[in-house]
Amino acid sequence: MLDDIDAEIADLLGDPRPAVEEAGTVSAAQLGEWLGVSAATVHRLSREGVLARDPAGQFDLQPAVATYCAHLRDGARGRLAANPDLNAEKVRLAREQADKIAFANARARGELLDAREVATAWRSVVVDLRAALLAVPSRVASRRGLDRATTAALDSEIREALEAIADDRA
Repeated sequence: MLDDIDAEIADLLGDPRPAVEEAGTVSAAQLGEWLGVSAATVHRLSREGVLARDPAGQFDLQPAVATYCAHLRDGARGRLAANPDLNAEKVRLAREQADKIAFANARARGELLDAREVATAWRSVVVDLRAALLAVPSRVASRRGLDRATTAALDSEIREALEAIADDRA
C-alpha cells in the first residue's frame, strides 16, 4: 500500500535525479546533470583525464561522481597550499580583527583607560605634589619661627629628594 502511494507521489512530482541506465553508465549530459555542470565541462574534464569514459563514450556514474568530488577536494587543497604567505596573512588579519573587537569591548565595559588621559592626570598630581612639598619649608618656618639657615636647609633637603626621585625615573 505504501509502495503504491510512493509510486503515485513519484509520478506526480517526478524523480529529481536524472535517469540512470541499468548498467550505471550515463552520457556526458546526464553526468553533467548529476554533477551540476554542463556537458561541455564533463567533456573537458574527460579530455584532462579527470573523468574516465568507456569506449562507447559513456561514464560509469558512481566512479565518475566520486572522482569528480576528489578532483574538487584536491583543487581546494591546492589553492590553500599554493600560497602559504597569503594564508598566513589571512590568519594574522583574523587575529588582528579579533583583537580589535576585544579591545573595543573592553573599552566599552570601562576596563581600559586612555594612556594619554592617565598620563595627563598623573602629571597634574605630580605638579601639585611638587608645589606642596616646596611650600613646606616656608610654612614650617612661619609657624615655628625657624631662622633662615634652618629654612634653607629644609628647602635644600626637599629639593634633593625631589631630584633623586626625578633621576630614578629618567
